[in-house]
Amino acid sequence: MRLKPVRSIEDVEAYRASLRGRDVVVIGAGRSGLATMHRLAEAGARVRLADAKPLAELGTVAEEAQDVGAAVVERFEGFAQIADAELVISSPGVPWEHPALAEARARGVETFGTLELAWRLCASPVIAVTGTNGKGTVCRLLSGMLAEAGIEHILAGNIGMPLADKLDLTRPDVPAIIEVSSFQLETIAEFRPRIATLLNLAPDHLDRHPSYAAYATAKARVFENQRPEDVAVINNDDEPARQLSEPTLAHKLRVSLATDTLEAGVSGGEFFVCLAERPGTICPVSDLRLRGMHHTTNALIAALMARLVGAPLRAMAAAIAAYEPPEHHMEVAGEVGGVQFVNDSKASNPDAAIADLAAMERPFVAIVGGKDKGADFGALGELLARMPRAVILIGEAADRIEEAMPGGEPERAGTLEDAIRRAYELTEPGDAVIMAPACSSFDMFRNYEHRGELFREVVRALGEG
Repeated sequence: MRLKPVRSIEDVEAYRASLRGRDVVVIGAGRSGLATMHRLAEAGARVRLADAKPLAELGTVAEEAQDVGAAVVERFEGFAQIADAELVISSPGVPWEHPALAEARARGVETFGTLELAWRLCASPVIAVTGTNGKGTVCRLLSGMLAEAGIEHILAGNIGMPLADKLDLTRPDVPAIIEVSSFQLETIAEFRPRIATLLNLAPDHLDRHPSYAAYATAKARVFENQRPEDVAVINNDDEPARQLSEPTLAHKLRVSLATDTLEAGVSGGEFFVCLAERPGTICPVSDLRLRGMHHTTNALIAALMARLVGAPLRAMAAAIAAYEPPEHHMEVAGEVGGVQFVNDSKASNPDAAIADLAAMERPFVAIVGGKDKGADFGALGELLARMPRAVILIGEAADRIEEAMPGGEPERAGTLEDAIRRAYELTEPGDAVIMAPACSSFDMFRNYEHRGELFREVVRALGEG
């Protein structure tokens, strides 16, 4: 299958020309907002960048805006500050229910998110990957498979640079792999990926979305504008994701570990894909260094999408064997006294933590907790009450996690450093200590990377001491 872009180069250029002279406001001065500001300025729009912070806290943003001829609206609160805008574009960090966005829509002002603008200016066919967990893994595996096949492509979105920063690389023969979030999808209008997948679905980001239903609806929008000539890759084993995927008009291809009769699966301990041909065996499942059924499914979804783009089986096998987990995802941070320390800081919701804890092959002590995002800790609590040697809770969500542990007796620690040292005391040689927070990091850290870096530092100090 040769992927064709939804928008031709002529469509892209016509839309870029339509932006010239328009009064456009970008809300949110983060990385995505700044990239959008640059693309609008290049198109000749009259751009303003609005942010809730005062100018003094925006760092070099004012200078960057000045360099491209954009104005900055500081201390932004409401639509009255941008009432003459013809187009309002929101960054992913700005809730869709923000009063200014709600009023803009009520007044009939065209309003959408930064992903939508980037897609309208994108000359490449888009492959969109969303889901509660595993997005980055699938995108990296797919990118590796295409690289092994010598297929030029772009990797963008939440996994790295915004698509708006890579538009100069887009071409009709260069697919763009994009990791997309619920925050981005709730603000689309015409966004239409040629290949889309919703990997899985579990409650997450309920501190941002008004309900689980709203979160699920946002995720399902990845299929909203697809047509029969597009493809939806469906995880048949995740019932919530499967149900949300079924209404799509796109051609459906299915992945499952429960049967070997679909388009991708496992047979005889080996990955296979089957597209209008005999099943093609890729490689043994054991070649994938990531353990756990969820990662097996991720690899299958990546392989099926790679096959759609034209990658041969040998390229998929090579990429699977070469795959190295990213930083802070089941990363072995070191071994001290025969005890392995696993940094899983990226597991920032209960489902991610459950999947990774269940894949542990050694007896372990779990460090769990962080900022409460409103998730249901029921299933996590049940696992924590029976699997680990011990559980040490940290952060805002500690009380709620303990309440979800029937019969469990977790310990508490005031800092991550204290938790790691106490966990080490509770282990025996051959055990592991895993930090799988199941929560965001923002109660104690700048981000999950900061949390993972501190984990490494403390483990290193333990080894030296």
